[in-house]
Amino acid sequence: MNDILACLQKGPEGRLHPISFQTACQARDLSLSSGGEAFGVLIADESSPSLDGELSALGLSCVFVYEHQAFSIFDETIYSEALLDIIEFLSPSAVLIGATPEGRALAPSAAVKLKTGVTADCTALRIDSVGILVQTRPAFGGNVMADIITPYARPQMATVRMGATLIPSQPINGKTRILRRDASRLKLFSGLAKSLLTALEPEEDESQKRVIVAVGAGVREKNDLEMFKRLANLAKAGFMCSRALVERGWMPQGKQIGLSGKAVSPDLLITFGISGSVQFQAGIKGAAKIASVNSDEGAPIFRIADAPLAGDIYEIAPLVIAALEAAASKRRS
Repeated sequence: MNDILACLQKGPEGRLHPISFQTACQARDLSLSSGGEAFGVLIADESSPSLDGELSALGLSCVFVYEHQAFSIFDETIYSEALLDIIEFLSPSAVLIGATPEGRALAPSAAVKLKTGVTADCTALRIDSVGILVQTRPAFGGNVMADIITPYARPQMATVRMGATLIPSQPINGKTRILRRDASRLKLFSGLAKSLLTALEPEEDESQKRVIVAVGAGVREKNDLEMFKRLANLAKAGFMCSRALVERGWMPQGKQIGLSGKAVSPDLLITFGISGSVQFQAGIKGAAKIASVNSDEGAPIFRIADAPLAGDIYEIAPLVIAALEAAASKRRS
């Protein structure tokens, strides 16, 4: 079969996780090249009319839903049972999973049981001339882009970064069918005890904010991050960084922008002290507007910034904070 299966994920407030729309879109596009159909699977503790409404508008041939209270806390052992069940039923050629923390855990767990490979954190996907899924991802610390294939084992599996490809604004014809599968017959409880002992608190994905403030090597001390974090909070923006601060151990890898981090697509990206390496620029191609502050007038980031500002970030950031505080005070009065 040449069908493509998108593993959809439930997000906060009972709605679909934003990455689900991307994986569904990629499954649709790839199915056009493969000559098959695009399907989806949702594994969740419960559904709702609003969630069903989102599923029906994805433009897939069908979405299969597994509902059970055992799915209320993520455990890759339990979730993989449902994923393997639908893979056995559909026999898809490829399975796409969003590269969330849950997706990164689920994909290899399922791949081991299926005796197939999985390519993690793909930035692009395409079907080649002989129908094989070409999975592109950064390698060697982000210095090169590698094309990886799974020539023999099936299904071909990939986790896909959020924002790596923009969702095309093409019309969706027809309503996606929603079929519920009986989850009670699965081996759901093999890892349930472990799940109940570890309640995972969802982490806000700041890469999805409409405004993002990003800091880089120009930050001199770790304590100085508090100033820029305050600026981001006042702007109701996500707070992220370049690779330099991750390598210093000042910020977690999950907040890194770039080839070896996350790709972002905000309405506005504001950078402080980021020179703008090729790797960093690859992660911000989807940004609508870029404002950059750097003391080096020759910084590569200035060549792509819509609002380049050469100056000391330690002088400019406090001015921006003061302006934001004044605007907030005016709104309250």
